[in-house]
Amino acid sequence: MEFGFLFWFFLAGLIVACLQDLKRREVDNWLNLFLAFGGVAFIFYEAIFSRDTSSIFQMGFAIVVLFIFMNLFYYGRVFAGGDAKLLFAMVAFFIGSTFFVTLANIGVFLLLLMLAGSVYGLSFSIFLYFKSYKEVNKKMRGVFSSKIIKVLLLLGIVFLVLGFVHWTFLFFGAFMFVFPLLYVFAKGLEEVSMTRFVSGKELREGDWLAENVKVNGKTILASWDGLTKKELKILLKQKKVKIKEGIPFVPAFLLAFLMYVFLRDYIFSLIVGSIR
Repeated sequence: MEFGFLFWFFLAGLIVACLQDLKRREVDNWLNLFLAFGGVAFIFYEAIFSRDTSSIFQMGFAIVVLFIFMNLFYYGRVFAGGDAKLLFAMVAFFIGSTFFVTLANIGVFLLLLMLAGSVYGLSFSIFLYFKSYKEVNKKMRGVFSSKIIKVLLLLGIVFLVLGFVHWTFLFFGAFMFVFPLLYVFAKGLEEVSMTRFVSGKELREGDWLAENVKVNGKTILASWDGLTKKELKILLKQKKVKIKEGIPFVPAFLLAFLMYVFLRDYIFSLIVGSIR
């Protein structure tokens, strides 16, 4: 298999983004801009030298599609801001010979990204759990004591028993039983391994507050959008601020990128075969 410029360009960019995300839980805007403009510039130059402008139209189409998905994932609380921007920055890599192929390329990558994200996220969560399992178990017992959790588990057991009557009850029972357990695990892990205290001077734009903070009669809300520059100025003199850190998701991008490169043609052949 021959790897062109865009493969090595985005591979190098994703490796740098991984290092940034693992170290600081963020991807720099300059890197996303560099990848986006670098990829777009390459497509333009290639179109000019080959005297084939069709790729420019395909790129315009891909920009619109990825812009829609970027906003859906961000406002749907699936991706953080840096992850959404990274997805959009990779636009040049998905350009195909037709609009359909371009759309299919994006679709296949997103499916692989969800698969890679699920496997990676679960693996990373298990790693964090065993790293501090005593503290996590203690927090989990506190969450598990909630009446709502116990009621949901009890209903799950009831539906599982009714599954002997009809299989649909078994499906709902499994969901109602497993979901509360996953919630308890996630909350316990979040409290121990995904929150920390920093001073106001250490805060950065986009950081997530773990809880609301009151400063001089003003309340700064913990929101998905993260801290703004205005809020950073208000929190500057605070000695301790509790922030929340998500799982670094960019490694899932790198894994999905490699899966896409090596499995894309095979997946397309399966799709075409199933249609026939």
